[in-house]
Amino acid sequence: MKRFIVLFILTALAVAIAAAQLKQNLDLLKGDAQVLTTIIKVPTIVCGSCVTTVTKALKNVDGVKTAKVDLKKKTATVKYTSAKVTLEKLENAIADAGYDANSVKRNPEAYEKLDACCKTDTKK
Repeated sequence: MKRFIVLFILTALAVAIAAAQLKQNLDLLKGDAQVLTTIIKVPTIVCGSCVTTVTKALKNVDGVKTAKVDLKKKTATVKYTSAKVTLEKLENAIADAGYDANSVKRNPEAYEKLDACCKTDTKK
């Protein structure tokens, strides 16, 4: 009886390990294996509305896992799947929302659509 229990436990453990390896292999095939983190400078954000807009723009990019925008530091910390998105795409998403992102300048048309409180050229 003890042998049966030990054999059962070992079999269950082997199945669990095989399942974990299979999941890891499937993740590799899907391209989910490399999740990277980057910090993007967003110097033109000035208020909570800006934070919301930039966060939403980043989260709408396919491959973004998380996006956290820090108003005080004027940065966006983004975790993303490298197989689906690049830093350039992240920067362009922010620029297309009306804000500068690293060295990428904001989209002027998107900037004009921002609330007055979000426009840096009206600040003194």
